[in-house]
Amino acid sequence: MFDLKANTFLFVILIMLTACSDSKLAIPETEGEKLQILYNQAMSLVKKRDFVDAAILFEDIERQYPYSKWSNQAQLMSGFCYYKSNMHNESLDALERFIALYPGSEKISYAYYLRALNYYEQISDVERDQTTTTKAKRAFNEVINKYPDSDFASDALNRIDVINDRLAAKEMEIARYYQFNHQWISAINRYNNILEEYKTSVYTEETLHRLVEIYYSLGLHEEAKRYAATLQFNFPESDWYLKSYELLKDVT
Repeated sequence: MFDLKANTFLFVILIMLTACSDSKLAIPETEGEKLQILYNQAMSLVKKRDFVDAAILFEDIERQYPYSKWSNQAQLMSGFCYYKSNMHNESLDALERFIALYPGSEKISYAYYLRALNYYEQISDVERDQTTTTKAKRAFNEVINKYPDSDFASDALNRIDVINDRLAAKEMEIARYYQFNHQWISAINRYNNILEEYKTSVYTEETLHRLVEIYYSLGLHEEAKRYAATLQFNFPESDWYLKSYELLKDVT
């Protein structure tokens, strides 16, 4: 799901974030030498794309030197490496610790973004439970609301559009089931929820037409015409509008 362009962007940002830490250390020299060796080894593993072993080594740095300035960077890197290994629970654990311990870090927006990506990568098929999809949307909204000027806000907005289509698809699946089983009220409520919550989704046109169908079936022709008019005004070239027009053309 995570495309190559975004993948490259994520990796480049991560390397940029790590590069700035080397010159800012203020730790005892002997400890610094040990840390430098361990950190270089871990980064060498990252460049070889041996992400699991790199994550383990970054966690060792975090455990052995919890009070050093390297600790938070190692923690963030372990979250990144676990993410790249599709070990999402481990990645989320590392990122949640980072967010809790270092809320003022200059890299905090990246941590929030990477947390959202972990949920995004676990989104299930429409037929399955969409709890993780909802978590991904909430996490991306946090990125946008907390860090609107960050490098990640624009991508978060794009991913929310994809998520909304997924959530709307699930709602459509349920609404159609109710409609085709003549459970009109439940179907109407579901369709209206799509119009309220996911009005920019790809399912808006069909939703309006389905409401036309339901109200026509119930003999509530004025309501059917109202939804057909909304469909015509917003989507005049839509095939769904043509279907609504054919349904209502003889209604006076």
